Amino acid sequence: MHIPVALELENLFKLNFFSNLDYYFAKSMERAFKEKNKLVLATCALVSRSLREGHICIDIPKLSDQVIPWSEAINEIIKYPNKDLWLDALIQSSLIENTKPAPLVIDSCHRLYFSKYYNFQQRLISNIFARLSIPCVVSAKGIIDSKVHEYFHSTKPQELLQKEAIVHAVTSNFTLISGGPGTGKTFVTTIIKNILREYFKKKSSEQPKILCLAPTGKAAAKLDQGQTIHSALKPIRGSTGFYYNRKNKISADAVIIDEASMIDLPLLTRLLEAIPSKAKIILLGDHHQLSSVQAGAVFSDLCKVKNMSSHIFVLEHNFRSKGQSGIENLSKYINNNTPEKVENLLSSNQYSDVLFEDIDKSKSIDKIIQNHIIDGYQPFMLSQDEEKAMGELDTFKILCAHNSGEYGTLQINHLSEKILRSQFKFDIHKRLKKRIIMINTNDYQKKLFNGDTGVVFENQEEGKVYFKDRENRIKTYRYSDLPRHETAFGITIHKSQGAEFDTILLIIPDKLSPVMTRQLLYTAVTRARKKVIIVGQLKIIKSAIRSNVQRNSGITQYLEKEIGNLNY
Repeated sequence: MHIPVALELENLFKLNFFSNLDYYFAKSMERAFKEKNKLVLATCALVSRSLREGHICIDIPKLSDQVIPWSEAINEIIKYPNKDLWLDALIQSSLIENTKPAPLVIDSCHRLYFSKYYNFQQRLISNIFARLSIPCVVSAKGIIDSKVHEYFHSTKPQELLQKEAIVHAVTSNFTLISGGPGTGKTFVTTIIKNILREYFKKKSSEQPKILCLAPTGKAAAKLDQGQTIHSALKPIRGSTGFYYNRKNKISADAVIIDEASMIDLPLLTRLLEAIPSKAKIILLGDHHQLSSVQAGAVFSDLCKVKNMSSHIFVLEHNFRSKGQSGIENLSKYINNNTPEKVENLLSSNQYSDVLFEDIDKSKSIDKIIQNHIIDGYQPFMLSQDEEKAMGELDTFKILCAHNSGEYGTLQINHLSEKILRSQFKFDIHKRLKKRIIMINTNDYQKKLFNGDTGVVFENQEEGKVYFKDRENRIKTYRYSDLPRHETAFGITIHKSQGAEFDTILLIIPDKLSPVMTRQLLYTAVTRARKKVIIVGQLKIIKSAIRSNVQRNSGITQYLEKEIGNLNY
């Protein structure tokens, strides 16, 4: 028999539904605003919890009267209140913004936000709407058409959408291009840049200023003259703000933003506000991929705006594998929510680029993982100098769903070091001679950024660490001078975004968790260029495919409403 638990702060904190952060935020609001209503206080904690889960807001009409399971151990279920009762309590609270500023905001659709995030959302919508409202004056159309014809000689339907995306990006102020690996986003980006240079040369004698940005160092390194968003905006020391902002615009004629699905709401808002209104913006990403670690699924939300469809181009044809690879078909089956097809593909061994190790049928999971770690990292471990070692960084990678737990990165990295130390040469202190690390902060002085991957060469004195810069040159650092970092033989799937590897070893946890979703599996599988090895249980994989992440926001609906009022 299920035990219903009402939305009440103290009880849900004891059940670990609310974290310490959620609980003490609600308690601080209780003291600051002298709030006595228990439902309002529990809702404060719920807004905090939702934000931690990546939601920009709580959709009260959707949640009202819902019953959700929480603890299977003692059969607890959480029952959300009636919509009218809930809204009445909130509207009467001084915590809700009305005529005076307050921590929380309810919009006309009864979505509840932190006022800060509501502000970010509305600023983003206003910025995009303003760009869409600017009339596009196309000159030198003949040059654009002739340049496009130089790159495309056939009339194949799969190339038609690429051509349309390129022409739109060159002639319009705002363009979104979504597509998975192999669909030609890099190819399209290169052509856009080349045509923009020719286009601006005819309009002006000066070369256009084209910025190529990405959210992480790894993603930026893949772009020609790429840089991270943070480095372009220039963070102000000791502040959360940037030197370039809505009052101090960055100099640019066009801005190409790659891996846009990884960008959270506050950062994308600040970036767009820092870009001149007449500059062309091209957002590229994969709307099927995992969303940002922080709040929002902005790129995905924008791709859903129906009356903005003339600005959105979804590339689906895979020019790399042309429908013939197991990786492509597996990613399609995951994305299309067809777990039975995934099971058939994994069980059939019909594709040489997909290997499934079913741990339900084997008791030697440690041995399976050990063999793949040795095979995968052997070229790296046998490389004799830093240049060869750096060249092997993208040949193999272990991907995990979590940091903690038996199958998380902490344990897998410990296991990897142990296996590789016993298999290959080690020094008298049993330290690995070579180790892969990943930077997990931004250090602008050292020019090392979140996601940068390097190689540690250890000796008896002090370790040297090697990274590649944006020009593909090797940079050397002392190990003791590095900013915050971690061992990276295995990394989380979240941190693998923006990167590709020849082979990935995907380790599925033995228990289902909230992070095990369709988007997570799709992102993991599409990191592999040549081969994906999956170690896990089919029942966990199939359950994850059925779990689809939908982050709450008002971006899609608000933009549709704004654009609906614009006749264009």
